[in-house]
Amino acid sequence: MHPYYAETVAKITAWATQDDNIKGALVLGSQVRQELAGNEWSDLDVLLLVAEPDLLIKTADWLDAFGEVVCVTYEKTHLDFMNLTWDVKRALFVDHRAVDFSILPYARVDDVLFLNKDIHAHGYQVIYEANPDELSSKIEGTLKSVEPEEFKPPTADELAQLISDLLFQIIWSFKKIKRKELWAAVTCINGPISHLLLQLIELHTALVTHRSTVLMYEGRFLENRAGKVIIDKLRDCFAKYDEIDAIATLGRLIDMTYFIAKEIGEINGYQLNTSQFEMISKLYGEMKA
Repeated sequence: MHPYYAETVAKITAWATQDDNIKGALVLGSQVRQELAGNEWSDLDVLLLVAEPDLLIKTADWLDAFGEVVCVTYEKTHLDFMNLTWDVKRALFVDHRAVDFSILPYARVDDVLFLNKDIHAHGYQVIYEANPDELSSKIEGTLKSVEPEEFKPPTADELAQLISDLLFQIIWSFKKIKRKELWAAVTCINGPISHLLLQLIELHTALVTHRSTVLMYEGRFLENRAGKVIIDKLRDCFAKYDEIDAIATLGRLIDMTYFIAKEIGEINGYQLNTSQFEMISKLYGEMKA
């Protein structure tokens, strides 16, 4: 754990010890992860297991015990498959510390810890438990069922569909520009299109550079995995809120998609549908004219 958050963790532990509502607290995420460990710019992720979650969810004054609060956000995720709601209160403090408190019912402790087992597998630290060694033993029990993920290369059909999705969105965005819907176009380029492109890049990274990290969702630490050529090309794959720039970006995205897809196809022995790219390039050129 980075020293920047040591005092915060000590305050949380002291607070939890004095509050009968708190049954357990543990730190997880980057601050207790060995690979790509957190620093002073990382958040502190804390899981609180409490008797009555609403006492913390519906109030914010308890956060004052950890410093001067600038702002607080609240996120709720409904996990219908297990009839559980995952509540998170995120606090930003005046010294730029950010602490994310997941507030879960202690009555569902077994479900919560099992659901979070893949995160705990990368590191955790119990900082308070009302019943000594309860959380630690339960967590270690869940870790026995964690299996390492194995990368599976995409099938030819899966790769073709991903490419098709990307190219469709590129032309769709250009049509929005032609309709004078620049906001919709730029939002698509920097949103859905970038998400699809990231999937393609992650496939390329696994197959070509063979670099991986424990964090691969939402493009986190992509720069540590992707090759230099990909990173250099990415600089031109996001659009400004400007019609000329957005149109140029779409052209570069077509080229980027072709470059990555071609290399993935060659490695897997897949035949690239070059005629599809030719038709897309033709459509792009006609709309740009």
